[in-house]
Amino acid sequence: MESLMKKGRMKRWVLLLIFMMAMTVFVGGLNYTIAAAKPTKIRVGAMAYYLSVPLQVIKDEKLDEKYGFELEVINFPSGGPMAEALGAGQWDIGTIGAGGMIAVPTYNAKLIADVEFVMDGAWIMVRPDSDIAKAGSHLPKYPEVIGSKATLKGKTILGTIGNISHYMALDYIKLFGLGMKDVKFVHMETSQIYTAFIAGNGDVACIGSPAAGQKLRDQGYKIVGGLKQQGKSQQDAILVSDKFYTHNYKDCVDFMKAWYRATDKLNANPEYEVEMTKKFYKLNGRTDFTDAGVREECSWNSYIDSKNAFEKKTGVWMTGLVKFMVDNKTMDKKVLDAMHTNIKLDVVKDAIKQLKAEK
Repeated sequence: MESLMKKGRMKRWVLLLIFMMAMTVFVGGLNYTIAAAKPTKIRVGAMAYYLSVPLQVIKDEKLDEKYGFELEVINFPSGGPMAEALGAGQWDIGTIGAGGMIAVPTYNAKLIADVEFVMDGAWIMVRPDSDIAKAGSHLPKYPEVIGSKATLKGKTILGTIGNISHYMALDYIKLFGLGMKDVKFVHMETSQIYTAFIAGNGDVACIGSPAAGQKLRDQGYKIVGGLKQQGKSQQDAILVSDKFYTHNYKDCVDFMKAWYRATDKLNANPEYEVEMTKKFYKLNGRTDFTDAGVREECSWNSYIDSKNAFEKKTGVWMTGLVKFMVDNKTMDKKVLDAMHTNIKLDVVKDAIKQLKAEK
């Protein structure tokens, strides 16, 4: 009898042990399933300008949650520091302007999409009493470009090396047969140019911020050039780090699905676009804009969205920018080769295909 009781107790212990082991496996498997389902955090490099406003829509509309990722926005003052941060592995996907010409060849970034369909607001400005303004227009092909070789030679130009104002300045003076050796280019961050210029520094200001340009214009300063005025209307780009493109392709596609849902919404409703732009600027530390200024900026610009994504060839503006630099001996030809190689259309094609399948 005692032997049978011992056997019974032993059996119960064995069954309890088996049950506990089964629960451990089950809970462990459950934990694994939960961990596997956790959304990928996408670190998105951005600047507090129009090119990055769709990120606010993605947040507000919870499009990151809808498409299975977690959005983390990392802000930069301009394209140069943003490109260097990519090299340091600090972001995965980003909206960038001329800084892309550094990020693509130097850090093997992939250009997967352009941001804007049309754009204005990057201007070259002088004081109203400047001899450059008084020189008038002498270029029939570019009637809005003002100045002359004689009035520009030896002048001090304020701008930011490695971003759009640098390119804008090079292109502007080249139209008059001049090179960088003929002027003095003073580097400072975009946010500092306005303050320095109204304080009396420099002869020419290359303004990459529409809000700063609007303020100068409204104070009587003269627009003598600009990307649109010089026939080179800007298109910012969306870049992906080589590592993220290689190992997180699905996340790249999911991000672009969210991005195009956001730009569809912005393009469809001008009032919503204005409100989201103001909100994004304010939340990201911008204090230099006005309601009227944002409304005007939005009226100049529109985004590439899911409907017009294939109406323009991707990367044309960025490639043209690099070619200009190569032709002017400020970049090596291998940079242009890298740009051609690293324009990747597959992410957008897959994103648009999947968005169509949702309808």
